[in-house]
Amino acid sequence: MSDHYIMIASSQYPQTYVAKGADHAKALADYRQKDSEAFLMTCEAYQKAEVERTMAKFPLTRVTERFYNHMLGVLPPIYSRFSPGWFVGEAVVQRVYTQFIEHKGRYYAGHANLGADRKCWTIADIEALEASGNVTEVDWFTEDS
Repeated sequence: MSDHYIMIASSQYPQTYVAKGADHAKALADYRQKDSEAFLMTCEAYQKAEVERTMAKFPLTRVTERFYNHMLGVLPPIYSRFSPGWFVGEAVVQRVYTQFIEHKGRYYAGHANLGADRKCWTIADIEALEASGNVTEVDWFTEDS
């Protein structure tokens, strides 16, 4: 059996790790003494769900120039010839990075997945966002910061 996490319904985070080769049934039975609704989840399934949750937290969004410039100075940016803009030099989770793009004098950001299920933002995504008429500009810093 592969590596698993013991999960509980009240938390999206693993409670403990059960290594490949361990007695998973016994580990789960032991944990169920603490929480009768505990269940096993493969590490692969957990990591996929974690990436999906993270991506959903910050979809493509228009941001202020001030926010864009501030983030450019936080960590060294990562550039990719395959994607517009740049990525913050540290992953949010797994291979999910925050991507920033300047396009037509406006600034955009959102989480991008550079892993196997690659999802980076494109100029077409920005144009679709703008065409939706449902755009608000986000500035995550107060005026005096």
